[in-house]
Parts: sequence; structure tokens; C-alpha cells
Amino acid sequence: MNDRMLQVEGLTKQYRGQRRSEWIRAVSDVSFDIRRGEVISLVGESGCGKTTLGRCLVRGLKASEGRCMYYPEEGAPVDIVSAGHREFKRVRKDIQLIFQDPYSSLNPRMTVFDIISEPLRANFKLSRRELEERVASIAEKTGLNPSYLQRYPHAFSGGQRQRIGIARALVTNPKLVVCDEAVSALDVSIQAQIMNLLKDLQEQLQMTYLFISHDLSVVEHLSDRVAVMYLGRIVELAPKSELFTRPRHPYTEALLSAVPIPDPDGKRERILLDGEVPNRAAPPSGCSFHPRCSYRTERCALEQPKLREIAPGHLAACHYAEELMLRSTHEQVKENVTSEAG
Repeated sequence: MNDRMLQVEGLTKQYRGQRRSEWIRAVSDVSFDIRRGEVISLVGESGCGKTTLGRCLVRGLKASEGRCMYYPEEGAPVDIVSAGHREFKRVRKDIQLIFQDPYSSLNPRMTVFDIISEPLRANFKLSRRELEERVASIAEKTGLNPSYLQRYPHAFSGGQRQRIGIARALVTNPKLVVCDEAVSALDVSIQAQIMNLLKDLQEQLQMTYLFISHDLSVVEHLSDRVAVMYLGRIVELAPKSELFTRPRHPYTEALLSAVPIPDPDGKRERILLDGEVPNRAAPPSGCSFHPRCSYRTERCALEQPKLREIAPGHLAACHYAEELMLRSTHEQVKENVTSEAG
């Protein structure tokens, strides 16, 4: 069986700007793969294009360019970008999305049973009894009381509503689930419960996750690999342990400096980036990050770096990725502990 589940090549999503001749690229020439059974996380600040990319992968949005090849366990691969309706319908049940907002993503006029069973009715021909069995089974797995299935969403808390959203996404027994900021709208205590639930379900149901988040502390607990996005491009992609201990891109270094330290007495120098995120309608020349990078040189303003392999499995889009000695989260904590001990 092919270990690769999804292969993204040159994916681009652009929108027309205020002027007819103006085009804004939300996602620009992104390429990466997703392997079966892994959790790969996509991180970056708000507006970097990670949610747009995730929705293109489930065809919630139509990509402007590129390919997104899905390799099912049986049958021929399908290009999600260019597939016709009939061809895509064959694999639609395998790829599902968990939305960010547990309040606006549930139809207030539908019961919990109808919400969860809707994907089953769209993708399978099941009897009423079969529907009830499938819904009751996934409700139990996601921690929902089956006696609540005839209630409406307003009767539930945010955490319970997100469990309903998770049950709806998983009821078709998907192979790939895109989790779009699935815990960011929840209280911290509830976040931990939902994260543990997602991890347990992934192991039980043998699923693959693309986990989208702006919070690296959340990502560290769930991921096998992490991709960092900036201004519509992936600037670093690496195994989790590699990225957190040996970042290769200055933007990743800045993100890691913002991760909270568990020790209340711990100290860390926060890296504050220069300026604002560039205008997408008029992106900077060369490296898109260079106007905010403290390591920039003249080359950075002239030449756009390619995403390339720096070490086995570790890719970065920086001209000086091999040379820079960037600070990691763990190194900063270790330095603080050592200095206090001295």
C-alpha cells in the first residue's frame, strides 16, 4: 500500500482584488505530502493562508492552480482540484473537515441526530435503523450521551458542540480529517479534553489528521510533523522534534519564542518582528519574510528562496538555513535554568 495519502503540488488560490487587474494570492505554489496515519500540523499567524489551504484540500474552495492527488486504499488516485463531480463523489466520504467555530457551524434548526447523520445521508444509502446505529456509535465514541440526540445545538456548551462537530466529521469513517483550528474557540480546560479526544479517536479509527492552528503549544502535543506558513507559502516543514529543537527559518524562531513556558519563573526573550504583515496585493520582492527578518541581506530582497531539504526530512525556504544558529524553545528554557543555577 502507498504510504502517501495526499500529494499537493503547486497549489495556488487567488482572489480578485478591488481593482479588476489586481489579484491576491491567499495560497501561493504550496507543495507537500501527507502520509497515512500521521498528524501533520499547519501553523502560522492569522491571515497566512492556512485555513484557505485546508479548505482547498477538502474542496470546500476551488484551487486556482496546482494538483492535490488523493490516494485511496482501493481504486485509482483522484485529483481533488480537477476531478469531476462523479469522480470526486467516490472519495468525498474519505475526506472530512472539523470547523473552528462550534457555534456557527451547527444548524440551529436541526437536531443533533440530523446534524450527525447528514453526511451519511449524502454519501450512503442506509435504512433508518442503520443510520441510528451509526450515529449512536460515533456519539458514544466522541463522548456524547445518545439520549441527547434529539436535542438542538442551543442546549449544549461550546465543548459539547465541538464534540457534535467532530462526530459529524467522523461518522462516515473518513481516512483524512482536516481540523481547522478545532480547539481555538474553546476554554483552555476544554481544549485539553478535545485534544485528547482527537488523539484517541485517531488511534481507534486509524485516521490521518491535518491539524491547522496558530498555537504551537497545542501543535507540540499532537503532531508528527509541522509545516510553518507565512504569507501563503510554506517556509519550513520538519518532524516535530526537529522543528522545536532546531528551527531553520527565522519566522519559525519568532513563533517559538512566543510559546508559553510551563515554569512560572521561566524567562524568555520574545522575538518581536519588525513592521506589519505585507500587503498580499503587493507582496515584497525576493523572500516574502525579508522586510521583517533581522537576518536579511541584499540577496533576500532580490531572490526568492526555494523550499529545499536542509537535513533528512527537514525542509526550509531560507537562503541561509544551513548557516543560521536559531534559538529553539528548549534551548531558551535550558539557558534560563543554567543561568539561574549559576
